[in-house]
Amino acid sequence: MYITTLHGHVSKENRQTLEESFAKKCKRPPEGLLQSFLIHDKLDKSDWQIISVWRTEEAYLEAKKNGQADTCDTLFFEAGSKAERRHYDVAERFLRVASE
Repeated sequence: MYITTLHGHVSKENRQTLEESFAKKCKRPPEGLLQSFLIHDKLDKSDWQIISVWRTEEAYLEAKKNGQADTCDTLFFEAGSKAERRHYDVAERFLRVASE
């Protein structure tokens, strides 16, 4: 598993643009993308992140090669922000599966 994050600051006027653009882009995700979250800080509402969980680093690199991984950079740009991307390897994981 491989995780990337994008962090940027988005003005109040552009928050809705970011949210709507993210929702549209999530309709056609790259094959290796397992989950993606658009989040903002509870206190500083201008502080936004997109957290993306990839099957593998190779899946991310393949999506990047095909121009699909940088879509979220464009979302921040369209919302008036330049985002910073970080890359993470997952060392350990916990997953709770709800039972019926």
